[in-house]
Amino acid sequence: MTDFLNLLVGVCQALWGIWTLDSGLPPWLDARPDATAISITIAILAGASTLLGNSVVLFLNRVHGMQFALALFVNGLVLVALYAVEAAAVIALGSIFLGGTPPAWLVFRGVMLSSAPLVFGVLALAPYVGPAIARLLQAWSAVILWIIVHALFGGNQWASLAVTLGAWGIMQVASRVIAGPISIVANKAWEKVTGRQLMLTGRDLLSGQPFMPVGPQFAGPEER
Repeated sequence: MTDFLNLLVGVCQALWGIWTLDSGLPPWLDARPDATAISITIAILAGASTLLGNSVVLFLNRVHGMQFALALFVNGLVLVALYAVEAAAVIALGSIFLGGTPPAWLVFRGVMLSSAPLVFGVLALAPYVGPAIARLLQAWSAVILWIIVHALFGGNQWASLAVTLGAWGIMQVASRVIAGPISIVANKAWEKVTGRQLMLTGRDLLSGQPFMPVGPQFAGPEER
């Protein structure tokens, strides 16, 4: 219980440090043995909040209780996987164009931390301004990743921006390649656990849509 509370406090402190661009955050994280757990927890929270911001679809499909909690948690795990792909792209592009070779685990941690603004993803529920808030949070997250890439690799800041954008593009391309297998696995897992069928397609999921179960009326044309 104490370890969990320490992790919770660490997550809150890390979130505040990221949001305020606190220069003391990197050494503070380096001194913590649970730094990677903190970064992964932040990414899971970001994914869950993003789905919560689109929870009207869950409510329309009568997803509630444990199913609702499971959908939020799985969405967080999917976001962690997507950021792992982006971290690999950052490492590859950074080594080519920036010349730096920071440890892979440090890049992975940095990319996870860049999801901190998406913890406010639930605000996308706001009437009228919800979509604008969602885009603003995505932009904020991208700026934080740019700062992290520049801090990790050094070099020209505009080259760091190019690496950041390139990594995002590679993640989008890769997501479309693996969308089919992810759809199959996710649908089978969801049906096995909840007894319900159909979720958004892997293509929709990996192109930035929330990970959620939907009924046939929300499925794409190819699934009807």
